[in-house]
Amino acid sequence: MKKHTEYDPEEGRIDLHLHSRNSDGENTVSDVIRMAEEEGLKVIAITDHNKFSLAQCSHTGDLTVISGCEFSVTYLVPARGETVEIHVVGLFPDGVNPEEFNGIFEKIQEGKSRYVEAILRQLENRGIHVSMEEVETARRPGRHLGRHDIAEVLIHKGYAEDMSDAFDRHIGNFSPYYIPSTRYIAYAPLDRVVRQIIRSGGIPVLAHPYGYSMEEEEIEQLIADFKKAAGELGGMEVYYELYLGDSEKMTFLQNMAQKYDLLPSVASDRHRAPQPFASTNGMAFYRAMVMKRNRSVD
Repeated sequence: MKKHTEYDPEEGRIDLHLHSRNSDGENTVSDVIRMAEEEGLKVIAITDHNKFSLAQCSHTGDLTVISGCEFSVTYLVPARGETVEIHVVGLFPDGVNPEEFNGIFEKIQEGKSRYVEAILRQLENRGIHVSMEEVETARRPGRHLGRHDIAEVLIHKGYAEDMSDAFDRHIGNFSPYYIPSTRYIAYAPLDRVVRQIIRSGGIPVLAHPYGYSMEEEEIEQLIADFKKAAGELGGMEVYYELYLGDSEKMTFLQNMAQKYDLLPSVASDRHRAPQPFASTNGMAFYRAMVMKRNRSVD
């Protein structure tokens, strides 16, 4: 695989976790790229859920756009004996062949249909009437059926004010009515996905470590298990935009990245305007990522 060397060496902002309309974002890929360029970012990655929106990397002005994907994986929480859904971002600074991940993606859609049906049954029991036909109509071409399609129907029918309200009150991970996806969707195990990312020329990054309803002891165990799978090529989202204002979270994540020798990634997890792009200067991470990846293929 050709080594990536055409990155901008100057300091600047990067954002390595962005979504488009190909999954649950509101903007097209080209619009995300345009807005990032207008804001002066130096490097971004489009990381749609369980889908490669871009297979090849590109340059537009001073902006480098690299391939990426946010993978849903299963992870057994040792302290609970419970299997949960974890997200791993794969970053591919040299591009990627999406067909190498067909075996990881193949069972997702079937499971998502069962998952949506379970959520609709629960909503119906609560007096909230949403049909599968309505959800299918809301589904955008090319993306997996899922909770964002349900949320769009909830908003349209007046059961929720906006996307955040739909998730917070009705269907999100932190809502009172959350149904774990792993009961219905056969996501691949964390270690399998991490190994495939590396084999395909990528860097695996543990996404938003505080996003899984875990205590910090459980988060550290997750980080340790992720590091075991990733070896020398792992990263972790430390400078995650929603965490920057919480000094305790930032201190914990910075310490964990240092303790487990994980590259500290920069990410906004942006889905729509007016959500901001990542505000952190992250070129040092990007350079370190590229250098580690290049050394691994020497």
